[in-house]
Amino acid sequence: MALNFKYIRQSLGIFINFMGNPLVFFLKENLGFSGSPAFTVGSYLLGFALMTSDDFLKKLYKPNFPMLRLGVCFLAISILYLFFYNDTVTSSYEIQRDLMYYAFTFIFLFLLMSVSNEVKDYFLPIVMIFTLISSLALLYSIIKNPSYVIGMRATVQFGDGTSYNSGNPHIYARNGFAGFFASYLCLKSKNIVWRLACLGNLLLSLAVIMLTQTRSIFLAFLLALGIYLFFNLKWSNVKSVAKIVFRPQNMIVISVIIGFILNYLNNRYQLFNILSNYSDIFFASFIKAINTALGLADKEKVDLGAMGRVTSFATFKETFQTEPQAFILGKGYRFLYMDIPIAEAFLDCGILGFLSFGILNVLILKESILAIYRGDNKFTLFLGLYYISYFVNIFSTGQPFDLQYWFPFAVMIRFMGVKYLESPSVIAPQRILSTV
Repeated sequence: MALNFKYIRQSLGIFINFMGNPLVFFLKENLGFSGSPAFTVGSYLLGFALMTSDDFLKKLYKPNFPMLRLGVCFLAISILYLFFYNDTVTSSYEIQRDLMYYAFTFIFLFLLMSVSNEVKDYFLPIVMIFTLISSLALLYSIIKNPSYVIGMRATVQFGDGTSYNSGNPHIYARNGFAGFFASYLCLKSKNIVWRLACLGNLLLSLAVIMLTQTRSIFLAFLLALGIYLFFNLKWSNVKSVAKIVFRPQNMIVISVIIGFILNYLNNRYQLFNILSNYSDIFFASFIKAINTALGLADKEKVDLGAMGRVTSFATFKETFQTEPQAFILGKGYRFLYMDIPIAEAFLDCGILGFLSFGILNVLILKESILAIYRGDNKFTLFLGLYYISYFVNIFSTGQPFDLQYWFPFAVMIRFMGVKYLESPSVIAPQRILSTV
């Protein structure tokens, strides 16, 4: 297949807005823009610019219309509530920020609908390359951070890195999640250098997931891996991967590289003790969070993140018991930060908000599982696996209004469950929506 620069450029633009935050944060901190939103906004605009083409105003490709209607419904409710049912977000800066993010969501969705389906052949290699760069950037950051000690959650630090919580490990954990599956799906190649890069990123991505100690991503990773293996673990697939990995030339190169690295790291940094300690810390934090959620933890052993969700859900439960009529319209825009998006959609936006947000995610989940089950389109297979991390997060992280959800939702709306993606042939004219 001859390379098409247009599709490479558009794939890169989609990547920047869809999953480019780890690299954007790293560059932001290292170029001296710490604390300024201008660099982040600039990265979004760069992504939009890369997605444009000469004919982006002339034709639009069909998205998944049921998902589109539900997504637009929830966004419309959110914007209406921001203006007319809002006692929480009152400063002009916050209102302008939220309106800008809603505008970015609609711009991104529009540009996605103008992008040809051919990007499906270019997107995964872009993901593989840039998740590898982002993971290497994370390792560079923790090596250069004098305050980092073994056992801390790995992240690119904000500012001088002197605060334990001054970074965001979640985005790097999700980068590792994406890197693992993208590398696996790109593994079948005749180019030995590319195969070795994919294998390296696959192993590095696993290490990043462990180093960041992000429970929700780790849980999502196990869930996605389990679903994939359940539908796709066939003897022919095992033999195919084994043939690639266990070819003599690959085995010699991989064994020498891994053996040298492991021996060096173990001798100098006691690697195996470090891995053992990380495993103990990681799984102890799981038990701690579960005990906190169940109310079994002692005061000194409470998981603060889980405790925040427990407290928020107690408020949700109390509201439901004392004033259930409040859930008809909700309590208002961003009324309570629950850190449980699906529950907050109900509390803040009422029945219609809950149904539109909830059913949207159910439809995306359904299409994701179908894509994993079919396994005949690597692009939608990857999107399906990647969405699992967001499905877990709607029960554990952030707010339903957050841009971190709506850029991924926009990609799912555009590409998941769109039947003509499966055909490599030219799109029929009736598949294109005229903008006239």
